[in-house]
Amino acid sequence: MAHLQRKIRVLVVEDEIVVSEDLQQRLVTLGFEVTGAADTASEAIRAATSTAPDVALMDIMLHGRPEGIDAAEHLRTKLDIPVIFLTAHSDSATLKRAKLTDPAGYIVKPFDDSQLRVALELAPVRHEMERKAQRVNRWMTSMLTFIGDGVIATNCRSEILFLNSAAEKLTGWTQDDAVGKRCSEVVRLVNRLTGQPLEDPATRALRHGLVIRLDPDIELISRTGAKRCVDDTATPIVDDAGKVLGAVLVMVDAAERIAAQTREQDLMRKVAKLQAEMEKHEVLGAELEAFGTAASRDLHPPLLVIASLSGLLADKYRERLDASGKQFLDRVRLNARQMNVMLEDYLRFLKSTREQPIHFVPVNVKELAEAVFADLAAEGGRRSSQFTCHALPRAWGDEVMIREVLSDLLDNAFKYSSRREYPVLEVGAMPGRDFHTFFVRDNGVGVDLTLATHLFEPFQRFHNADEFFGTGVGLAIVRRIVKCHGGRIWAESRVDSGATFFFTLPAREPDRQTGEVGMTASSPQ
Repeated sequence: MAHLQRKIRVLVVEDEIVVSEDLQQRLVTLGFEVTGAADTASEAIRAATSTAPDVALMDIMLHGRPEGIDAAEHLRTKLDIPVIFLTAHSDSATLKRAKLTDPAGYIVKPFDDSQLRVALELAPVRHEMERKAQRVNRWMTSMLTFIGDGVIATNCRSEILFLNSAAEKLTGWTQDDAVGKRCSEVVRLVNRLTGQPLEDPATRALRHGLVIRLDPDIELISRTGAKRCVDDTATPIVDDAGKVLGAVLVMVDAAERIAAQTREQDLMRKVAKLQAEMEKHEVLGAELEAFGTAASRDLHPPLLVIASLSGLLADKYRERLDASGKQFLDRVRLNARQMNVMLEDYLRFLKSTREQPIHFVPVNVKELAEAVFADLAAEGGRRSSQFTCHALPRAWGDEVMIREVLSDLLDNAFKYSSRREYPVLEVGAMPGRDFHTFFVRDNGVGVDLTLATHLFEPFQRFHNADEFFGTGVGLAIVRRIVKCHGGRIWAESRVDSGATFFFTLPAREPDRQTGEVGMTASSPQ
């Protein structure tokens, strides 16, 4: 070590000149370096300040007074120099006072050289070890003082040795007031649910020699009587020989945990309620769908009879009817057809409200759009329209459902542009990374979107039925299908300036586990 590689430097403080000179000579002979000599406390302090010795040999009594104690205290606390006391005979009060200066050793007069050598060689080593221990202690104390959790240390008798600031706030006790108190007096715990008092965990940890963790429903009663929920853990401190030295208790304010648990329980209750409502709605939806199916089944035959008989009546007897009779007959036939369409649309909407599995496959949207347009254009009563289908990227989705989206949107485009001299329909797209944005555009009558705030809700109509017949369910079904694919739908339109309906579909295969693709691209927020 560094102290053994060079001579240990010693300051001699002795008021008897003969003894001082003899001591200095002995030290030189033993291989030590003498930095100076003093015979009073003030001279000793000046000499130590100027020469910074490794250790001081100091007589407790200087000129008949215990001035050596005062000098030793200054050297230890102010200059960090260890002191070895020289003593011949002193009263018990003086020796007790000398102990308070934490000397590095005592040498009783008369002493021999071996005793002197051992004391001087050990003093700097012991002092360095104490210095390191003090640094570690200061570091640990500082760390424990400012740590967020409450920390309490006890001795083996469960008497408190240390409280950090967090523990002071939790318990209401200051460290000065708590030190020496039994842990059970400072840490008073009760069961939050029953009010039953509980033994403090530090005492339990000492008795059983085990780590103790308390149940979550624990309240700490502070010195002022306030109650606070806490989480506690106590650990016994054991030396290398297995002897229990004390315990460390860590307390955490559990208010945030309790609040989080309360929020979680509230959320669980809400989820359970929503799930029950969803299941109820599913049952009602299934019952409603069954009713719709039955109604459709029961109403279709008489409607077909009305349509057929009115058709026969028109074929055979139309010419015998006057103008009013012909008008009545035409209205019967028209209303029969419209009633049939309404039944089909209502049943279609009811079925769309129930979750259906989506079979994701790559879909050729351009080919699908052209086929849907051809089918719609071939229906009787359609006006010839100019149709443009731009290059469309492939999308991932359920082909049957995407066909229904295109069919409803193109059917609307046909219907609302039918009164134009030259109806124009257009299908296009804007490719995206995660989602492609498709659109269906017409040059029809359009709609005021500031008034049509519920455009995609079921049974909403924005034109007189005498002008354009419809049930108001097509756009609602389209929105459901697009939403099931993870996409969005919106419209741009002005009165008498046509309408454009935009919708997004996945550009790549969704994750098989989550069904998610990514954020919608090329669509306004």
